[in-house]
Amino acid sequence: MSSMAQNGPDPRAQAQAAAQALLASYGRAGYAQIEPPVLQPAEPFLDLSGEDIRRRMFLTTDPDGRELCLRPDLTIPVSRDYLASPVAGKVAGFCYLGAVFRHRAGAGLNFSRPASRASAAKTRPRPTPKCWRWGSKPPRNIT
Repeated sequence: MSSMAQNGPDPRAQAQAAAQALLASYGRAGYAQIEPPVLQPAEPFLDLSGEDIRRRMFLTTDPDGRELCLRPDLTIPVSRDYLASPVAGKVAGFCYLGAVFRHRAGAGLNFSRPASRASAAKTRPRPTPKCWRWGSKPPRNIT
């Protein structure tokens, strides 16, 4: 008997499939999918989060002496990519899925607020209860 038959479906595969389905739903709603690089300059994280985050980061130095890190979150890399893009300064929505590297687990989802609440209600898919099963709490205000 296979281990799948004994233990049921692989929870990691199920989580990955559900995450991809959620990401696809945001894509269908008009959010551009982006994949920020894993290796990031450390300075923005240290500047915005303070030196306290340093002990939770995975750091290295490039040949020119610049401090780099494995991204400890996705918000800063997504924001940096947006600011470097041709749509900088305009309302834009992005969706992304990727690993973060710090000495504790974490996951998140960020929205770029559309121009009005009415357009947000039309374009933003709602999180599903399945997301909450993975340990996150339902948002207090999702409109």
